[in-house]
Amino acid sequence: MTLNLRCRDYGFECDFSINEEITKEIVKKLRDHFDEEHGIDYTIEAVLQMISNRGHSLESIK
Repeated sequence: MTLNLRCRDYGFECDFSINEEITKEIVKKLRDHFDEEHGIDYTIEAVLQMISNRGHSLESIK
């Protein structure tokens, strides 16, 4: 299953997006983007919660 994560969906005025198979790597990429581009060092758990809050199932992340 492919997941499209857009930075804009998480409250940032930013065009960054990831459209990939759901894996732990996609979570890390989003977390790294938040840190590098927006200066916010979220934990992996916090990013997972953000994804879950957008209606995505965490059980499907490999």
